[in-house]
Amino acid sequence: MSTVADEQVYEESAGSIWWVFLITGTLWLVLSLIMFRFNITSVKSIGVLAGIVFLVAGVIEIGMVAVVHGGWWKALNAILALLLIVGGILSFIHPENAFVAIASITGFMFLFVGILDLIVAFSDRTGLWWVRLITGILCIALAFWASGDFNKKAILLITWVALFCLFRGINSFVTAFAVRHVEKELR
Repeated sequence: MSTVADEQVYEESAGSIWWVFLITGTLWLVLSLIMFRFNITSVKSIGVLAGIVFLVAGVIEIGMVAVVHGGWWKALNAILALLLIVGGILSFIHPENAFVAIASITGFMFLFVGILDLIVAFSDRTGLWWVRLITGILCIALAFWASGDFNKKAILLITWVALFCLFRGINSFVTAFAVRHVEKELR
């Protein structure tokens, strides 16, 4: 059974790593910019590139499991990490045949991430909660777009993955400054 003092020590130690989220957000934004610059027409190249993005996102979510306080938050981050890693592995196994599968996985991933962002936004309406709300809504909209039949053009898949990176970057920045704010309040 934890005490108030134990929780305060945990929050103070978690607050001291706010800069990790800032760096992560920056890396996501850089990756998003790079993705938007790609002119890839090879389905195999897109499968490998999407696999890399999914695996990186999964590793980041595993890191979030270590940082997040609360049982069900840890479980949600763990489920998201598992989905991202499975999506990345599937992208590497059959990159040439994975084009439609990646679009489907991307749709479900966007849906899950969007729902998670909405849950976080509505459960903690402090600070910049509305940014998470907007990115959650946009991720859900992208889920339906990615799942639709738009002739599965390569440029659309690149756009979906780049937008995913962009939204993860924005959420990492919001998380960084929210954690920083909590750290300052505890001091």
